[in-house]
Amino acid sequence: MILTAKDIQKLRQRRGMTQAEVASKVGVSQSYIARLENGSLDPKLSLVKRIVEVLTSDKGRVCSEIMSTNPITIDARDVVSTAVSLMQKNNYSQLPVMRGTQMVGIITEWDIIQNLQHNLHEISVQAIMSPSSVLMVDGNTSIDVIIPLFENYQAVLVQNQGRIQGIITRSDLLKLI
Repeated sequence: MILTAKDIQKLRQRRGMTQAEVASKVGVSQSYIARLENGSLDPKLSLVKRIVEVLTSDKGRVCSEIMSTNPITIDARDVVSTAVSLMQKNNYSQLPVMRGTQMVGIITEWDIIQNLQHNLHEISVQAIMSPSSVLMVDGNTSIDVIIPLFENYQAVLVQNQGRIQGIITRSDLLKLI
């Protein structure tokens, strides 16, 4: 199979990487990748091979590459009906539960279903949430490290200096395909 400059550009875009990110991982300049993509450069085969490996390999990918950014959260003191509305509106199966800037748990569809006998307009999220069922990792954590965690956890929060930057759920892992 012959790989064209446009094929490389499409691979990069599908991967969601900038030219600068590819260049950094391959060890060339951003302008080199730009010239390669616009067809004005005839690169060495070994370099094309490295570029393709970067663009097609999941090794070395980090959490910040597949996370959903700026996750919607809910305050522990909010009523459950508010969580239900947010989940329905955004098509989410769970929401991180916060107390100020501290993550204290997660509320899932299952937590809500198990409490349908209560008035969801009166009961607080913290009364029915699953405590500590979400892990927090740094955005530079390898995806390979977190995949096994989904056997026991609903989601992984991605943080930067203690601030939540994103969330990774099982559906986010499908971005790897």
